[in-house]
Amino acid sequence: MNRNRERDRDRHSKKKSGNWKNSRRETGSFSAKKQFRPPHSVTLEQIRAEEEAIQLFKSTNRPVCAHCGQPIVDMSSALVDAKEGKPIHFDCALEILSDSEKLGDNEKIIYIGKGRFGILYFPNIHDARHFEIRKIIEWEDAKIERASWRTTMSELYSRIK
Repeated sequence: MNRNRERDRDRHSKKKSGNWKNSRRETGSFSAKKQFRPPHSVTLEQIRAEEEAIQLFKSTNRPVCAHCGQPIVDMSSALVDAKEGKPIHFDCALEILSDSEKLGDNEKIIYIGKGRFGILYFPNIHDARHFEIRKIIEWEDAKIERASWRTTMSELYSRIK
């Protein structure tokens, strides 16, 4: 019995493993491994310069909502005003639609993407998984060229590394 235990211990011992990776590590062939460095690493100075450029852009270009006249802080959620092509708060667009559209029972106005809103009907108002789109409202026309303020903003943010 003791002989079997000794043989099992030797077989499962880390010093006598049959794994070629472990045996090479023990000899030290991997010890002189170079540290990985990405080919185009960004320096801290570059990151700070780009953050300063963004802050400068934000401070000099304070857009004002075409509907309420208040400054727009979060430009990523701003929409294009259909009349003038200027930025408008998302909440202001929702308010305009709420005033112009008559909603029935269990209906809500929801943003469905690509500059479109929808009037959604929920059979059970507490279950948001089941709904029916009753009407699609095109707020931003996809055929019209992108607004200049949106192009400027996206070009600035696409330079961030």
